[in-house]
Amino acid sequence: EATKAKVKDINDAVVKGNITQKEVEEAREGYRPQAAEGAMLYFLITKLCLVDHMYQYSLDSFMTFFEKSVHKAQKKDDLKDRVLCLRDSLRMTIFMWVSRGLFERHKTIFLAQLTFNLMKRGIIGNRDWNETHFQFLLRAPTKVLDQNPLHWLPDSAWESAAALGEIDEFSKFVGDLVEAAPRFREWFNAAAPENEKLPLNWAALDKNLFEKMLIVRCLRPDRMTSSLKNFIRSTLPDGDAYIECDSTLNSLEILESSLTDSTPKTPIYFILSAGSNVVADLDRKASANGLEKGVSYHNVSMGQGQDVVAMSCLETAHRNGHWVI
Repeated sequence: EATKAKVKDINDAVVKGNITQKEVEEAREGYRPQAAEGAMLYFLITKLCLVDHMYQYSLDSFMTFFEKSVHKAQKKDDLKDRVLCLRDSLRMTIFMWVSRGLFERHKTIFLAQLTFNLMKRGIIGNRDWNETHFQFLLRAPTKVLDQNPLHWLPDSAWESAAALGEIDEFSKFVGDLVEAAPRFREWFNAAAPENEKLPLNWAALDKNLFEKMLIVRCLRPDRMTSSLKNFIRSTLPDGDAYIECDSTLNSLEILESSLTDSTPKTPIYFILSAGSNVVADLDRKASANGLEKGVSYHNVSMGQGQDVVAMSCLETAHRNGHWVI
């Protein structure tokens, strides 16, 4: 009887274990979109070294911010809602962390890469991904057509428009450009044409800013940065927050936010540029944290023989919780 009871207990445990395993697998699958986006973001930032060799990111640092995003995410009882909150939190946390280490001219590039990658995966955007349009946007090819009949339009823009006409959706564009030349000229001469309606039926592209960017790319390439930002604002969820990230904060407020991302084992590196005054902000923040110059807050100007002083300060600081510049 004891053996039978033991067998029954084992069988019950196996059945219960199988049920638990199935529940775990279902829960794991539910979080797969969060994991997939995390993988996409990691491999995206590792390729930033192609933009500038200085941009190097480790998996350990990425995981630190991945975990931070989980803690920051809004709590939800429903699994689908929870995963959406996790993805939104991860996206913004990683973007803010990375963008603070980028030169201004590279921030829009990174944000555009993020937006286009999400579109390719069907996560954002309400239209199917069109690789032909995307490649045109990147490369802006040209095509030698008849002589440019529009004296106000640069030849380079005319040749780009001719290449655009090779795409099915824009097959009538060159003809309309010539026929409605006065109206297109007015649009072309606008200070911010990306914000103006295009002539004729092309005005409908205000509802499809990606395709409107192709026309801006051809005729007014100097306005592409602004046009791209308009597109990101309208396409990326909470796009304004990404475009305006940190723009309303002063240097001290950004420093305070960065300190929350640091740990006793994670130093903060400052990329110095003309006009920046990092030390003044650090002095104020150190004072606010109760640190005293020369006692618990050390500033070492590196030079010949200063390496010994710097190492001594670091040794003292890491044992006592001091700050060292």
